[in-house]
Amino acid sequence: MRRTLCSLIGTALWAVSSGQPAAFDFASLQSLLQREHIDSVERLLAALPAAQRTHYALMFESRSLQSASFDNPRVILFGPDARFIVTFNGNPAQRGFNTVETMEFDDQTKQFRLRELLFAVPSAEPGTVVVSEPNPRRCARCHGTPAQPVWDTLPLWPGAYGERYRASLSAGESAGLSRFLATQSTHARYRYLLGARRFADPKTFRASALSDYSGLAAEPPNAELAGSLSRLQSQAIARRLAQQPAFSTYRYALLGVADNACGQLAGFYPAALWRSQRAAFERFAGDTAAANVRQARFKAARARGGGAPLGSDGVSVDNAWLAVRFVAETALGLPTRAWTLALERGSYDFSQPPLGGRPLRESLFAEMAAHDSTVRDLLLAASAQGDERYCSYLQRRSIAALSPSRNEPEVAAAEPAPTARGADAVAGSVASTPATPLDRPSALQLCVSCHESGVAPPVPFSDPVQLTQQLRTRSAAHGTLLDEILFRLSPTAGPQHMPLGLNLPDADRQILETYFTTLAASSN
Repeated sequence: MRRTLCSLIGTALWAVSSGQPAAFDFASLQSLLQREHIDSVERLLAALPAAQRTHYALMFESRSLQSASFDNPRVILFGPDARFIVTFNGNPAQRGFNTVETMEFDDQTKQFRLRELLFAVPSAEPGTVVVSEPNPRRCARCHGTPAQPVWDTLPLWPGAYGERYRASLSAGESAGLSRFLATQSTHARYRYLLGARRFADPKTFRASALSDYSGLAAEPPNAELAGSLSRLQSQAIARRLAQQPAFSTYRYALLGVADNACGQLAGFYPAALWRSQRAAFERFAGDTAAANVRQARFKAARARGGGAPLGSDGVSVDNAWLAVRFVAETALGLPTRAWTLALERGSYDFSQPPLGGRPLRESLFAEMAAHDSTVRDLLLAASAQGDERYCSYLQRRSIAALSPSRNEPEVAAAEPAPTARGADAVAGSVASTPATPLDRPSALQLCVSCHESGVAPPVPFSDPVQLTQQLRTRSAAHGTLLDEILFRLSPTAGPQHMPLGLNLPDADRQILETYFTTLAASSN
């Protein structure tokens, strides 16, 4: 976890400071067209840098403006990081044969821009390449507004060679790929693809046990593209969230629940607010699950079928963005129906490759770090002290921001930044808010019966005034008393979990967590 946090800090701060300029973008392509007087798709492909022609996926069936076939696939050149994509196909009889489609990601605006380049037909006189305006209407029909990538999600990419994640190719794929590779080296366009022979290696799509064990296995091309697009899409989504008026109030909750990093959404809401939102959240979760079932059914119908069973190696099957989407839609007023890379609109599939990291969390952190040095310094302290204190801090800040007594939304950002002394110093920087009466959870009596009867170490659970004073000042094995309580209530506590010998329902556990964090946030 500490390695993850350190990586997160480095990645996000580098992104903020450098902007991650693309090595080759649309401006570079335009300069190439003019400098080399390029008037055909073939000449353009020959002039592209090697890095752009080394990373690509092959589509044998396409619903885009460029059609495809097994023998003449649509090629998606995505370069080293998918920040600039170039696509083309290979048969004059195919739809879109005389066009090249591009998509670039603008690191400054965090937006995608699509364009179409129309070249003169080979039999006509050489002419000027016609370049469309960014995001033309015909592209928006599939890619939406604002534009976003469409590339399906793990573990299935219908119509792409290697359509089933980490599975053997189907008979149809194997035969088609063999025919394609037989002519690739002499084809007018496909000959410019670098490293095409790796598509003939079965380990490209299904790594061997030895390569997995040695850590040498690489992601298949489809998953490589999916991972890169997911990271870019996460940056675009984080920027849209940050542009909403209510973002400053909900930012700590969003960062805490992104990619399931710090537990359930209930732990980031004051108890009264969560009680009013809980039923809506449960309906939201049910609607999401139903939409994803429909998406999976339609997606499976698009696949050719056959071949080995789908690989499940580390693929996330839970919806790690559910809580973020709920906050975005109910609190920030931002629709989320088009966030997924899936072809089926109105679905919420955000499955990630095993090594995909936490792209939404990283992107949200970058947005917050750019405007709030407290968050950056806090994460530096958390990387040295452990994740529990970091998450507890986010919960306290979120509850304070969402409490009815909070009148100034930007107070948190104006507080002094925490130092490397760790979470105790961080906790001391939380804005004080007047203590408010809280409903006593029924499960609290379980704590009282042990800790106020001599069975367990004394803790004044039945006295909210004394408990409030001790939650942040009393030391414990995992930090403050609040840190200890939250740890003992969490599944990670294992045999040390509380109450001993009893598994609380998730709802009761979340209510207790919210009760304790709300008390701590209201302490002076």
